[in-house]
Amino acid sequence: MGFSEADNAVIQFFLTQGPFAVLFVWLLVYVMRKNSERETRLHDTLDRFAEKYDVVVDELKKIRERLGRRD
Repeated sequence: MGFSEADNAVIQFFLTQGPFAVLFVWLLVYVMRKNSERETRLHDTLDRFAEKYDVVVDELKKIRERLGRRD
């Protein structure tokens, strides 16, 4: 996992503050990256559901029309 220049500057600053600060910053960066990946997957899943939603709505309209004709 590569760090950007800004990440390295932050890490260097916290190196002077002690090991727990370094671990905190590393964990923060790690969690933020994982959250970004998770959010991307969530958006992809929601996009797929949105495509299927239109199909389901169209099918429900067809069923409603068929049931309405029987009356």
